[in-house]
Amino acid sequence: MDNQYNQYNQQTGGSPYQQQGNPYQQGNPYQQGAPYQQGGGYGNYSGGNAEPQKAPNIFQQFALAFVPTQYNRLTKVKTGSMIGFVTLLVLIATLLSFATLAISFASIDMKDLAENLPDFTITGGRLYMDEDFLYDEGSVFVYMTEDIDEFSYEDVAELADEGYQDIILMGRDRISLMQNWEYQQLNFSDFGDTLNVSREWIATVMGPFVMFIMIFVYLIIFIGMGLGYFLFAAVYLLFAMLIAAIMKKQIETGALFRVAVYSKVLMFVVATILDLIPFVSFSVPFLLRVAITMGFMAFAIAKLPDNRPMPMPMGQWGQNGQGWQ
Repeated sequence: MDNQYNQYNQQTGGSPYQQQGNPYQQGNPYQQGAPYQQGGGYGNYSGGNAEPQKAPNIFQQFALAFVPTQYNRLTKVKTGSMIGFVTLLVLIATLLSFATLAISFASIDMKDLAENLPDFTITGGRLYMDEDFLYDEGSVFVYMTEDIDEFSYEDVAELADEGYQDIILMGRDRISLMQNWEYQQLNFSDFGDTLNVSREWIATVMGPFVMFIMIFVYLIIFIGMGLGYFLFAAVYLLFAMLIAAIMKKQIETGALFRVAVYSKVLMFVVATILDLIPFVSFSVPFLLRVAITMGFMAFAIAKLPDNRPMPMPMGQWGQNGQGWQ
């Protein structure tokens, strides 16, 4: 009997029990991978060797900002790239506005204008002149008097409504200017005793001086617009969080902030274009801009994936062999 058993082992290579093994040693079917581990399911989770989608560059960000269905790509933009995009956007808008005003200002012949001005002097922080002066020709309106302390924006805007494009109102203490609805004002007292202006000064120095003032003012505008853009984006972030909660979607705060930043691009561009067109005096009301931006933002959030945690696979045994996880 023993000889037969040994011959059987030599022919078959071992005991039949050793060949088959314990069926429990072949692996638990739950260890082959639950369907949740094979990809799909919640949020951005994906299995396999799928390569992560590359974040768009600055120029792609501008194009994708108008397509809310593509905001999932914009949420992957790094903070530095996002700041660079907003800075470039605000810089372009500021330069276009400055160029428009500079071209309009360059069309004014300062020597010709000075020849039509009365004899006056601005010194010691105030205007001195013997009689009032009025120049009204074409789209240019100039009024100078020391009997009125200063003029307001409403005074200039009223003349602009009548069709004037280049307006100068000079009172005893302040000069107010508007070119193509771009308003500026300067108080003479801000310069102290350093400002000495006369008719001869306008013919020779005023052009470069005003250009310098314009550059300084637009530099301040550029900084203010950049900071204001992110400040309003932070306010829109609160609404974005509320919208996500209403939709019962769990989205990271950083992603929602990027949605707020890029959702503002649409109305920012529209407002800039309307401001650059000389014959268009229409501007989008503030509340309408807010409503359009929030609607655009809500649509983008609806298209974002839900990033809530992936549910545990049913029936997976714990690491210590105790309890189901």
